[in-house]
Amino acid sequence: MTAEMVQAAESPRGYLTEKGFKSWAFTLDHKRIGIMYLFTVLFFFLVGGVFAMLLRAKLMYPGQELFSDKAFNVFFTMHGIM
Repeated sequence: MTAEMVQAAESPRGYLTEKGFKSWAFTLDHKRIGIMYLFTVLFFFLVGGVFAMLLRAKLMYPGQELFSDKAFNVFFTMHGIM
């Protein structure tokens, strides 16, 4: 791309006007990369929180079988990975 093409594609505030998945997935714009990073971190934080709540629910009622011990180990590992 030439400098004129890049400048023509930008809006007055400096954001690119291209839209769609492809423009987000293959971007080199640091603002878009930061936004994608923040949403990815939020997603994995929430998924890890769900696993933590499942672990706490299992430990809250020791005699009952909410899920198996093998599932508990899987949830514990996935919580740590998240």
